[in-house]
Parts: sequence; C-alpha cells; structure tokens
Amino acid sequence: MENTIYVKFFGRFTLSRSRWGTPGVAVAQGKSSQRMWTFLQYLCAFHQKGASQEDVIDAVWEDAEIADPVGALKTILHRARTLLEELGFPDGKKVLLYRRGHYHWSPDVTLCLDMEELDRLYASYSAAPEETLPAVLEFLSGCEGDFLPNAAGRFWTLSLRTFYHTRYLQLAQDAARQLLACGRFDEAIGVCRTATTLDPYDEQCQLLLIRLLYISGSPQAALKHYSTVTELYMDQLGMSPSAEMTALYQDISRAEGGTELDLASIRDKLTERGAITGPFFCEYAVFQDVCQLTARTMARSGGDAHLALITITDSVSILPEHRRRAEAMNALRASGLSILRPGDVATRLGPSQVLLLLPSADRERASAALDRILTAFYRTPIGRSTRVQTTLLPVLPSVDGPQGRKGGEHCGQTDL
Repeated sequence: MENTIYVKFFGRFTLSRSRWGTPGVAVAQGKSSQRMWTFLQYLCAFHQKGASQEDVIDAVWEDAEIADPVGALKTILHRARTLLEELGFPDGKKVLLYRRGHYHWSPDVTLCLDMEELDRLYASYSAAPEETLPAVLEFLSGCEGDFLPNAAGRFWTLSLRTFYHTRYLQLAQDAARQLLACGRFDEAIGVCRTATTLDPYDEQCQLLLIRLLYISGSPQAALKHYSTVTELYMDQLGMSPSAEMTALYQDISRAEGGTELDLASIRDKLTERGAITGPFFCEYAVFQDVCQLTARTMARSGGDAHLALITITDSVSILPEHRRRAEAMNALRASGLSILRPGDVATRLGPSQVLLLLPSADRERASAALDRILTAFYRTPIGRSTRVQTTLLPVLPSVDGPQGRKGGEHCGQTDL
C-alpha cells in the first residue's frame, strides 16, 4: 500500500515503507536523536487514539527538568516529519499531525505494527491452531528480540514490555507443541531455542526444550541442556531448578539405559573417554546415589570416607552478588577442586556451595585435602578477597558421636 508504514517494535524499532524492511527503512539509533525516536515510538504504540501533548512530554522527558518542553517538542516534531519525508512521503506535515493539543497520524496513512500482528495471531491461533501455524512461524522467525529492548527503562514501556513478552513466549510454546504433535521436531526445537534465547529464565520454555530434545532422539543433548540451565539459574538467580525440572532430568536419566544385550557395548557406554583427571563432577541426584553406595560399602567392609562442604561467603557471611559469586565458584572449580583425585566426587549443592565425597580418606587426609583446595583457590585473584567456610564430617557417623571438623571461615587475604 502506498501510504502504509510498517513498524517493528521487537528487537529494534524501525519504520519502513516496505513490509520486508527494504528499501526505505529508518532504524532507531544514535543518542543525539533519542528523544525523537521516543516520540515516534510513543505515537506509533498509541496511534489508534493519538497522544496529548502532556502525555508525550511525560514519555519523552519523564522526570528530567526542561525549561521549554513545548518549544522542544516543536523541534522534535519537525525532525520527525523530515525523517518521514526521507522515507518517501512528499510532505511530512500531512503525515504526522498536531491539532488542538494532540498528536496523531493522518487518516490517509495506515500503520501496520508487529505488536498488533502478534495480537491478531494470538487470537487466531487460539481459535484455529492448524490453519494459523504457518503465519505464526513466519512471525516468530522475523522477531529479532524483545519488545523495545533499547527503551526498557522507560516507564511508559513497562506494561507493554511485560504484556508482549508473555504473549510472545506463550505463542512460541504453543507453536512448538503443535510442531511436536506433527512430528516436526527440528522446527519445534528451533522455536524453543529462539524463545529461550530471548528469555533464558522462563522455566516452562526450558522444560519444553529439554522434553523436545529427548523426544527427538537426543537424550544426551537433553541432559546437557539441563546441566546448562542448572548452572545458569544458580549463577544468575541464586536458585536451584524446580522439582519438576529435576524430576524430568531423573526420568530421562533412567530411560537412557534402554535394552542392550552386548556387554562390550554396555561397557563402552559406561566408560569415560579421554584422560581422567580431577574429581568426578555430577548432578546432586547422582551424588546421592554414589554417597549411599559408599556408605553401604563402608558398612560391609569398613574403611573411611568423608563429606566436605565448601561455602563461599562475603565478609559478613551472606551470599555475594551473583556475578562475583559465579566468578568465585568457577575459580574454585578450576583451581582448587582440580587437584582432587579422580576417585573423589563433587556436586554443586547451591549457588555458592560445593559438596565433596572423599572416599578412602580418614579425617586427617580429608582435612589435608581441604587445606590444599583452599590454598590453591586463595592464589587466584578473586580468591584473595573471598571468604570460604568449610565443614567436614564422616560419611557414617561414629559410634561415639560425630567427630566432624567445623572449618569456620577462611579468607584468601589473611591466609596468604
């Protein structure tokens, strides 16, 4: 259509005379024109009802002090009309109008917004999913990101961002499930990967992606993605995955056994590849099984084994902020824990805790192993300013009562 403007809000804000973005496209960029772009974004978002001068001033300047906002708006309006002329309109004054204290678009101009297209697709898909699926997939493939990501801090975008973020994720999940029902696994996985890239903390999307990977015949990829999500949640959110996600992981792990008659093939699957160094890192559910097996072995044949808990804290014994905590945990694993024996077992208990199983180690040897771990960690840059608490207990309680070591608090700066 000759007098149509196509407006994109997802990923980046653009105005175009063509549905596909070329030729004649204006992209929001440059700090010098930021207020003009905010002006256009606001007028496009509320194009159906127009915008009062007062509302526009609040949206453009928010709480900033300005001596003459009305005069400044005249300059912004002039620049916006000039941009529209650069898109091919003969006269910007006939496209963007100002009448009686209100800004609005000319009735001769049609605005096609991707946010309104999402609304239409969402409603259509709910009524007729099979017929609407091709259009939904086309829309999802064209999304380059979240709603106005460069304007995330502006108050007038908050409700819109939340609404369309949720609507996009719901439509993507519905489309992925429909593709799954049709046996189109690769497409379903692609839709879910895009959605989890947009919001890696949406657990329902992550759960669906893990299920899709498993159902499509990639159980190892599903288990690996679970581990990736677990690390992400611990590092960035300070939380463990939900019981539902953990249960899914356990179900896939159990089902992965399958039926196999060739013992050599079974052995090959069980055997680790490459050089075996450092402790065996595993998920907490696996760690529980290993610990219970160790306790059974000790109860039958004797021997020593100890559990060690290492906790990273700050100077007042509360959790550090997420980025610093993640950096410290990575340094602890790369430097300190790497010196452990291949027969030792480690798991991440929480965002700032590591649990160790030290088999065939009496209290003295286990304590010495902890000291070596801390010494190596304190040699790292972040270790020098990080406090660590350690606790040591035997796997099986002594008949005389627990004789564990409460290591207390250690700081890299003081130990060096």
